[in-house]
Amino acid sequence: MKLPVVEIFASLQGEGPRIRPAVFIRTALCSLKCPGFCCKLKAPDGTIIQGCDTIRAVSPKFKSNWIYFEDFNDILEVVREKTKIWNKVNYDVVFTGGEPLLHWNNDIFQNLLKHFITENHKVTIETNTTPNIKISEDYQKEIIFSCSVKLSNSGETREKRLNFNNLDEISKANMYFKFVVNPKTWNNDFLEIKEIIKDRDCDVYLMPLGGNQEELSQNTKFVVEKCIENGFCYSDRIHIRAFNTKEGV
Repeated sequence: MKLPVVEIFASLQGEGPRIRPAVFIRTALCSLKCPGFCCKLKAPDGTIIQGCDTIRAVSPKFKSNWIYFEDFNDILEVVREKTKIWNKVNYDVVFTGGEPLLHWNNDIFQNLLKHFITENHKVTIETNTTPNIKISEDYQKEIIFSCSVKLSNSGETREKRLNFNNLDEISKANMYFKFVVNPKTWNNDFLEIKEIIKDRDCDVYLMPLGGNQEELSQNTKFVVEKCIENGFCYSDRIHIRAFNTKEGV
């Protein structure tokens, strides 16, 4: 089974607890569309697609731009090329999307996970947590799951975006929550967040909604204040703050 990849690039992890050098493997396809995030992008066929800030990894209308790998060694070759300037830096590996867990049962995906973990890289999977998975191998328990469970502000229905049984499965490994919030929907967001994190022993990060620098700046102060009030951690979006809407950084 081929693994569809949008891009592979070396950068700085800009979200969550591990702000450090990382190589990103962005897989294609997603289980959600999140129209509530209101980012727009023109597809190759000229239509305008609305959703998150990585629409090109979500919508099949961009599939002509994706790379379909048949061997995980070919991906490792790209990673080595992208990271050779770092020499002996023990960089992190981040699988992002789209929704990487859609490819959990793909042998190429699992071979990559096993390889990087065996080589002592910290591996993070950024996920909306909706696709069901089974954690059965020891190396899978070493993965860090960055659980960006989508709230009602995403524009998705509760039934599509909340999978509590899968959160129980993910908790067999390492996990933290990362919620995208903003002042306009906070009251409802906070009720949902409390329901999702109830009885789960892991860190909770709030991240301001922001598809560009202006929107990010507008929401930052509010989100920091809510972190202080509730004892949550704050996650910035360094790639947007530094590069605005530039892709591949």
